[in-house]
Amino acid sequence: MDHISQLSDDLLLRILSCLPTRNVVATSLLSQRWRFLWTLVPQLRFDDTNHNGDYKSFSQFVYRYLLSNKAPVLQQLHLNLGSHCPAIDIRLWIDIAVSRLVIELEINIRSSKDVSVTLPSSLYTSNTLETLSLINYVLLDVPSSVRLPSLKVLHLTSVDYVDDVSLPSLLSGCPNLEELCLGRHEEDSVMDVTVVVPSLQRLTMVDTNDVSRSRYVIDAPCLKYLNIVDEALYKSRQIENMPELVEANIAITRGVTQKFLRALTSVRHLSLCLSISKVRCPSGMIFNQLVHLSLYTFAKGWWDLLTCMLQDSPKLRFLKLIDKHDSGLCGKETPIGWKLPSSVPECILFSLEAFEWIGYKGRRGDREMATYVLKNAACLRTATFTPESTDVEEKYRMLKELASVPTASTSSQLLFD
Repeated sequence: MDHISQLSDDLLLRILSCLPTRNVVATSLLSQRWRFLWTLVPQLRFDDTNHNGDYKSFSQFVYRYLLSNKAPVLQQLHLNLGSHCPAIDIRLWIDIAVSRLVIELEINIRSSKDVSVTLPSSLYTSNTLETLSLINYVLLDVPSSVRLPSLKVLHLTSVDYVDDVSLPSLLSGCPNLEELCLGRHEEDSVMDVTVVVPSLQRLTMVDTNDVSRSRYVIDAPCLKYLNIVDEALYKSRQIENMPELVEANIAITRGVTQKFLRALTSVRHLSLCLSISKVRCPSGMIFNQLVHLSLYTFAKGWWDLLTCMLQDSPKLRFLKLIDKHDSGLCGKETPIGWKLPSSVPECILFSLEAFEWIGYKGRRGDREMATYVLKNAACLRTATFTPESTDVEEKYRMLKELASVPTASTSSQLLFD
């Protein structure tokens, strides 16, 4: 312990910030130097699961620690609370944190009573808050005046909203917001989701619930990264043009339209897992900047979408077909009757360098598509096939078939995992 005590206060505080808050207080017993050092720790984490359901003791501990803390700025406060923690205490703790110029605030309320906790009005006018994460049983009852000039990161996961205006009202008071994550739960009663944030650079929207919604609107002209996982049935999805878009990961099971895809034409890296009944061939769209395309092969007609994407992506360098999703879903549709493009796409002739097929089954339609790429991709360096089958003989048969295909590129390598 003597060696540790010789360290500077700044270094000791960094070490203490990595410990559970209840253990930090115990260090006051080590020596005279440590007696008050715990009061200067700027990162606080309170978790009531460590207090065996004794909420009176837990509440007293949190109040004591918050009121005793003398750090110049409260850098971080995390609250992980259960259903028995009184809402009035939660609001007072947030008030104290805001008065202490908190920079990062995370509130996770686990509840079995289906009662969401409203937040104090002081939270919506913090000048110092940069990161805000609200999880589970939190009710956003946003006041008419919101002013969060420093907020850059906002995560709202399975929270509740008073009405459809709550989210737009909150976002309107965040002029410098750069990252937004929205995760909806099944009983979320809000029908319209409107995201209009000129400064936004990263957006994640997750709705894995089999429910009917009204619409969502995204207007973020500076957006660079977009991630959408959507299994709900929306009447409409509206995305304005995003000229700065670098990467987009889109997984939507129902109701994608051509207009939706048109907003993505400036993207460089694109992953599509779509129900494409309405967008088999997105004609008239040119993906001028697209260099990396990943396409999940689930829905009927995915090969037609692939054909059109190849025709409309003149700079494509990397193409990946994926037959298995993280959810465990596998493709059942084989590209039988696949129509060859009227002419070889420009990207196949002049830019495609890598072709990968994960979950390759070696069916007739699969072979036809793989053969087409191998025969025409003049700049191809690697073609990697990962078969779905684990049968050695079947894998060997597929390898022989692919190895017998004459390739346009003299330097390409055929890799078989």
